[in-house]
This record gives sequence, C-alpha cells and structure tokens, in this order.
Amino acid sequence: MTTNNDEFLTEGAVGLLLRIAVASRTPGAAPLEDELLRLSRFLQDSRATSGAMPPAALASLLDLLADEVGTEVFETRPAVYRERLARAAGDEAPADFLRSLAEIVRDRQFLFYPDLAELPMSDWEASERFSLTSAFVSSMVSGEYDSVDEALDEILTSEHPDCHERLGNLAGELQRILYLFRTPAEFDAAFAAVMPYVTHARVRLLLDAVHAHFAEQH
Repeated sequence: MTTNNDEFLTEGAVGLLLRIAVASRTPGAAPLEDELLRLSRFLQDSRATSGAMPPAALASLLDLLADEVGTEVFETRPAVYRERLARAAGDEAPADFLRSLAEIVRDRQFLFYPDLAELPMSDWEASERFSLTSAFVSSMVSGEYDSVDEALDEILTSEHPDCHERLGNLAGELQRILYLFRTPAEFDAAFAAVMPYVTHARVRLLLDAVHAHFAEQH
C-alpha cells in the first residue's frame, strides 16, 4: 500500500528515475547513459521542477534510500517501488545501484545536457513534458467527432467554466512546443517517433482554439 508520504518513490523524481532504469534494460531500448542525460535535461529545463528537486537534492535522497535498503523501514515501502528497484538494479545490489546513481547525479557533469536536436526526446520525456498536449490532441483525433472543429468545440467546452488553470497550462505547453520546434518539418520530425499524432498543424489549431475560447468565454 502506498501512503501519501511514499508517493515520491513511485510518482516523483525517484519513481521516474527507476522507471527509466528498468526500461533501459529492455533489449533495443536506449542506453541508461542517454536516458540519464534526458533526465538531467528534463529536471533542469523547468523552473518549477528544478526548484522542487535540484540534482543535489535528488542525489542526497538516493543516498538516504540506499542506506535504508535491508532495514525494517525499507520493508514498509511500497511493493512497486521495491520491485522496480530490484529490476532496475539487475545483478547489482540495490543499495549499491542507488549509490551509483547518486554519484552520477551529484557529479557536476550531470548539470550539462545536450539540446533536443542533439539528443531527441524519448517516449517518457515527451509524455512528461507534454502530457496535456498529448491528452487533448488524442481527443481531437479519437474519431468520436464528425470534424476537427466539432472536436475542438466539445473538448474545450467540457473544460468550461473551471478551465482557467488547466487550459492556461495547456496554452503554455503548446506555445513552448512551437518555440522549441520552429518549422513544421522540425516539429514533425521531433514527434514522429514518440507522439506521431501530435503534429505542427494540430498544435496550431488547438492553440488558436484555446485563445478563441478565452476571448469569447472569459
């Protein structure tokens, strides 16, 4: 059973790090070294995220969790966390694996990461960065509506009237994507492998619809 105090082990930075490590052991998956570079980029590329969990804090937390392995406290942690840690560690002792991750995250080199052109997004990074975009565009092209215009109207109307925060966050996400990938070709190339349904044209339509919704309804 996961308590509120334990959610950081399954849903926060630690949970994300372990999910990445587990996935990297899948044949054909991106190597852990590349995924850690993406994690560094993701954690530092947002003021909110970097302030809440800077690399130094994450490294210290990993050290504390390593010290906890094998103790009674460790046995009270969520089963999904303990199982994920064992899978991520592989043949290495879980405590040693956590300490090795802490060393990597603490190293000054972790602060430097490649840009999105040099190291394209992987599935998890695209999902973490642009979760609202993914959800709204998926609804647009779900086939539930007769046209894109109808889809946009129904989707945005369903958020009204308590839509300021969610649609505001969506607008910020959409605008950020368009600034990061300035041309349709650059945009579609970046998303083709991770979110093929998220295209430059659909993002532009969705952003224009959000702006129109706020202009007309608020």
